[in-house]
Amino acid sequence: MKKKYVRLISRAAVWSPRFGGLAFLILLFSILLQRFSVIDVTVFMILIIISACCVVVSLFFAVKALYSLWVYGALGGMKALRGIIYSLTTAIPLVLFWGFWFTLPALHDVSTDIQRPPTFFRTARPSDALPLKSVLIEQAALQMSQWPEMSGRRYDGSPDRIRESVLNVLAAYDWPVIAQKKFKGEEDELYIETVAKSFYLGFISDIVIRLIDEGDTTFVDMRSASRYLPRDFGANAAFIIDFMEALDTEIALLPLSQDEK
Repeated sequence: MKKKYVRLISRAAVWSPRFGGLAFLILLFSILLQRFSVIDVTVFMILIIISACCVVVSLFFAVKALYSLWVYGALGGMKALRGIIYSLTTAIPLVLFWGFWFTLPALHDVSTDIQRPPTFFRTARPSDALPLKSVLIEQAALQMSQWPEMSGRRYDGSPDRIRESVLNVLAAYDWPVIAQKKFKGEEDELYIETVAKSFYLGFISDIVIRLIDEGDTTFVDMRSASRYLPRDFGANAAFIIDFMEALDTEIALLPLSQDEK
């Protein structure tokens, strides 16, 4: 009578795709919930770490299953392969996220004027939000090396005239106007506050735009500060650079005033 050889089923192969699928689902839902502001940044970071741990566990079980297949001929090779696919699919965005986290500048508050950045007067930042500094001079070299094109603008015309263009660009970007206020001094200043979200993950940044009356010209400064994320992945600088370029275009399309004709 012939003996029937029964191949064992690798339990590691069973668990590998389970943890891989769980990692993918956690990552997917955490991104969606963060993008639509259902969860805060702290919860998002915790979910990201949990997803990364599930990826590691899934890959561990996959390697163990493949070892059992090679040495003992255990069943489960396809399941182990599926676990690897799930894990690597999840690992790619995680590696990109943490790669940018550790390689991009550790900045969360940038301004076109680092010596006297525009101040927020109305925006109510939550108590657990990142603190704001009155001076950003210590990050001048880093900011200039990363974004040399991020600078203020001087336009011909009164602040009221430039303000209309600023509001038009804000409307085009769908950034809500939180508040506007004028301050009297040696140079009259108009402040406009708004809020923006990063495109992919919806991280919130508070933004203030300052218009300084210089007589025949108006100088425009801008500041963008993340509420929670200590590293903004360059989003705040991108907000300022893109907005200023759009404002340049908007100003260029303005009809000449009576004084300029």
